[in-house]
Amino acid sequence: MNKKRILTNLISNIISFLVQLCINFILTPIIVVKVGDAAYGFVGLANNFVSYAAIITLVINSMAGRFITIEYVKKNEEKVNQYYSSIFFINAILAIIITIFSAVFIINIHSLLNVPNELLFDVKLTFILSFINLILSLFNTIFNIASFIKNRIDLSSIRNIIGNILKVIVLIILFYIFQPRIYFIALSTVIMTIYLIISNYKLCKKLCPNLQIKKDFFYFECIKILAKSGIWNSVNSLSKILLTGIDLLIANIMVGPIEMGILSIAKTIPTAIESLLATFSNTFNPQFVLLYSQNKKQELIESINYSLKIIGLIMLVPLAGIIAFGNDFFKLWLPGKTETELLKIQILSILSILPFVISASNYTLFVIDSVTNKLKRPVIVTFTMGVLSTITTIVLLKTTNLGIYAIAGVSSIYWIFKVFFFNTINAAINLKIKWNTFFKPFFKNLCCFAFLLIIFMTISKFTTINNWISFGTIIMCVGIFGYIITFIILLSKNEKKKLINIIKSKFCI
Repeated sequence: MNKKRILTNLISNIISFLVQLCINFILTPIIVVKVGDAAYGFVGLANNFVSYAAIITLVINSMAGRFITIEYVKKNEEKVNQYYSSIFFINAILAIIITIFSAVFIINIHSLLNVPNELLFDVKLTFILSFINLILSLFNTIFNIASFIKNRIDLSSIRNIIGNILKVIVLIILFYIFQPRIYFIALSTVIMTIYLIISNYKLCKKLCPNLQIKKDFFYFECIKILAKSGIWNSVNSLSKILLTGIDLLIANIMVGPIEMGILSIAKTIPTAIESLLATFSNTFNPQFVLLYSQNKKQELIESINYSLKIIGLIMLVPLAGIIAFGNDFFKLWLPGKTETELLKIQILSILSILPFVISASNYTLFVIDSVTNKLKRPVIVTFTMGVLSTITTIVLLKTTNLGIYAIAGVSSIYWIFKVFFFNTINAAINLKIKWNTFFKPFFKNLCCFAFLLIIFMTISKFTTINNWISFGTIIMCVGIFGYIITFIILLSKNEKKKLINIIKSKFCI
């Protein structure tokens, strides 16, 4: 098990995420002040609609890395290029389909969504640019396959860091020169994606020079194989959208654009956490695929258990810190908000974060479905939960005064239920091992989180935070203390030694 390579990929992904996180947290309050809550909410809504459209692309692209890597390990170069070329040409067709459907939607957007007249032009342009970015991302995904095949996610992460820096530079220039508009955010993202396409294409040629795109390599049978597995990932994505991804849409239609904006602001941290968890999951995914393709089941189980501990080690401290010190953070981060608005944002943020407290303890188990190509069962469960969540939310909105609290709370409850009672067992079933194999690290992570939260909440009651300096100082001290605790609790003696040695070698200590 190449733990050194995993750690390299993990560190690079953490750096990439931190850069993106800093950009979002620095710019979000500025953008909210410049354009307002309602306008900012449409940025998140546009991103959500892009994720709806992206469901169709997952049919082919979600399993591409797995099948190409397996054939690459077998040194079947012809089959590798058949998959690679077939994916490229099908993505070109998907780009045309998305263009047509997005055009129809944007033309009729005023009759489908609750958009204030003064924002209609900006919202339309934001959606146009967001869909353009989706189309461009299809080709970036193709060229990014090389870093997956070679298990060099760190190289891809470096390009993501540069891309995010480029994005913020463009955004700052646009906001400085012109009157602030919400579509500037989407435009800067498009420019970042264009850079990523170019840089990942060059990286692909360097890592896998034998990968070729030719019409002669297009093989419909490859598309059928990918679609047969990928269709379940698409349905699973649809199910997750029903569970957690239509909250802003429901808020826009049933509550109003201003409340949608408040919910969008409150979801900034939860969305960042979900992105980080997904990034970590992808870090381990190439290693899981390699071990599975080599039929090294015991090493695969060890690698999974190790991933659960490492992600718990990284994520539990910030999750406990966000809940314990969230009120202080929002007061500093959004100084223009009233006490009532800050309280609402804090409650919505905690409601949205709770599912990821559970997910952080077993998130890498999600990818085992794709690794083993056993997607039907989790898709059915997630879809059922998604439908029930949507129905429950709508009923509560019509029969109670909970408003956006119902939107944030219901989906969280269903998501927690699914993760807690299904995912941990399902991963073991897919690997044909004892059903409770992964429960030990799962519950160990949860107990560690509960312990951290109690300590952090106690500290927060005896500290006074008035500015960013005091906030940063306290958070740094609490964070260091928290990581020492998680390091002691979660890792075995042998794992502690190995991790310390790897870190020392990486930083030449």
